[in-house]
Amino acid sequence: MIPTSRKRLLLAAVWAATLVIGCAPPDAGREERLAGAYLRLLAAEDARPDAGSDLITIIEATRSSVVFLRRTAVRALGRLEQPVLVDEIAPFLNDPVASVRAEAANALAQAVHGRDDDLILDALLERVAIEPDSLVLAALARSLGRSSTSTPARARASAALIELSVTPTGDAPLATLVGVTLGFESLVRRARGQGLSRNAAARLIELAGYGAGEYLSEDVARVRSLALSALGQARRLDRGLLDQAIQDREVSVRLVATRHLDAVPPGQRTELIRRILTGRSLPVALEALRRIALEPRDRPYCVHLLGFAAPNIPAALRVTALDALSRPCPQIEEQRRTLALVASGIDSVSFDGWHAPAHALVSLAQLSPDDAAELLPRFVSASDPFVRAYAARAARALRDAEVLRALTSDPVANVRTAAIEGLFALEGHGIDDVLLAQLDGDDPQLLLTTARLLEGSPRGLDAAASVLAAFRRISEAERETWRDSRRALLARVGELGDASLSESLVPFLADYDAVVADDTAEILETWSGRAHTATPRPRPLEPLPTTAELMAMTDATVVLHMRAGGSVVIELLPYVSTTNVYRFFRLAESGYLDGLTFHRWAPNFVLQGGSPGANEYQGDGPFTRDEVGLQAHWRGTVGVSTRGRDTGDGQIFINLMDNVRLDHDYTIIGTVIEGMEIVETLLEGAIIDRAEVRRSGATED
Repeated sequence: MIPTSRKRLLLAAVWAATLVIGCAPPDAGREERLAGAYLRLLAAEDARPDAGSDLITIIEATRSSVVFLRRTAVRALGRLEQPVLVDEIAPFLNDPVASVRAEAANALAQAVHGRDDDLILDALLERVAIEPDSLVLAALARSLGRSSTSTPARARASAALIELSVTPTGDAPLATLVGVTLGFESLVRRARGQGLSRNAAARLIELAGYGAGEYLSEDVARVRSLALSALGQARRLDRGLLDQAIQDREVSVRLVATRHLDAVPPGQRTELIRRILTGRSLPVALEALRRIALEPRDRPYCVHLLGFAAPNIPAALRVTALDALSRPCPQIEEQRRTLALVASGIDSVSFDGWHAPAHALVSLAQLSPDDAAELLPRFVSASDPFVRAYAARAARALRDAEVLRALTSDPVANVRTAAIEGLFALEGHGIDDVLLAQLDGDDPQLLLTTARLLEGSPRGLDAAASVLAAFRRISEAERETWRDSRRALLARVGELGDASLSESLVPFLADYDAVVADDTAEILETWSGRAHTATPRPRPLEPLPTTAELMAMTDATVVLHMRAGGSVVIELLPYVSTTNVYRFFRLAESGYLDGLTFHRWAPNFVLQGGSPGANEYQGDGPFTRDEVGLQAHWRGTVGVSTRGRDTGDGQIFINLMDNVRLDHDYTIIGTVIEGMEIVETLLEGAIIDRAEVRRSGATED
């Protein structure tokens, strides 16, 4: 294995060498000119053209003799996600360079991504028949799996995947098998578990045992786990396969098996779960507890939950068990005492130890309201806003309107958001005065929630005027990443208002966000009965890195020093997702991330953070465009949070396990190369004490 620091130096050398491939005679300015060509290509891709000079720039770059530029241009055509470009991409399946052919296979599938279209199937199958390279075959297999939508096309793709998985002498090379199992997983998932043929199921059963019994590599285990996942989604697992899988030495395989325990009758699950919980893997035990949460509350299952609610249990397992204890167990008195004891510890925990008491309180509120009501004031007065947000959830379960109304004045927007949701659930539009008061803030999640709750308000036009004032005020900042809250506010203006507000709304036909401009035109047309034309004036695109900055990113890692202790080291992918890496790099270097949190913990899925408001809807101002590619969302990869195409807002997530369902939709900017064991201990509210950009060879200061 190449050390990380040396890999970064090699990347820099590859960059320099790549730029001069095929160029003669050399001269001093050639590297700069070719670097400029690369950045112009990125700028053209970032503009998302469907015609004009930017599209011409990309197409011309596909004819470059420089492999790196040609490969980047082919990838860019796919990222535009325009089926009309299939004919521009398809010829590169025959490129003399394997890496370009692999990129073309992926780009074809990306060009038709999200569409019910078998447009590229024949081209992929024709190339499969003659392709000699195992990595290109892997890319072809993945594209076959994710772009075949009709029943006949799925059948053809499935047959091709089976054929790709074998050679005359046995199994295909490992790289190809990873692509094949990714293809099968995607094929089955997109068909919602339907259409797996008997032959395909038989081959996947064979691959579920591929390389078992000894550690060979992560990719070997991925073949097994992906095969199991496809079988599980197709409901083709049985007790024998599950027995085999839960004894596998690799965590990823045992985890997939645990996710699919519904493949066996309920009476057989108890023993399987007992065996799983005796293992030493936190992710697998966590998945087993999540399974128990769905099962009937019998005594053996509750023994497990009460055992994992103990103080010496890792926090992730403990809070999962505490959440599941919200439903009554046969041993309900022990359950009640356990929850009350854990919740009562809120006064003595450290700054990062609030999770168990907070989760216990919410469960206790559902199980034993009197006990929870007695403890609730301690949480309402807590200094940590995450704790107060949990107090609001508990108050909602207790139907305590007085506490909820008090929390609607909390200084932290996330607490107010939880409070108004709870209070509205109790009193409906009787709290419209409270809701309208929230419109004075500028937290996008709070504004979005307020707008949603005001739907159908009896205050009608008066409410619409207040909502419009909030919309106009926050629009002045021209933050693209506030699109969701602005659209929610605008929808409420359209519903509650009338043509008397038109004059104030007309200027937004020329909004900086084309989506908002279209919404405005639709509202004005509804009010007036005549057509209005949106004429958006988009903000200038954010600047791309300079050549020097690009080289600096190649030669750097980002280190997140966590307040609770430990560091997470992220190796960047500047030539895979340049614009998104550049923003993350700049935010880390500027101190923007210092003191921010990971506000979302989704067990065995992702850890998400980097929001100044510690919520889904507040991030850095401008959008970044998606930069998806061949990199899969394996455990430890770092992705960019979005809420729709091309809506990156500076927030990141770390994949806690292999999450291949995110492939081709979410940009990956890097990989955790040190500190994944730290990541696995982090829950919501974990604080990034500081972010450090570390140059190659440098040590922590």
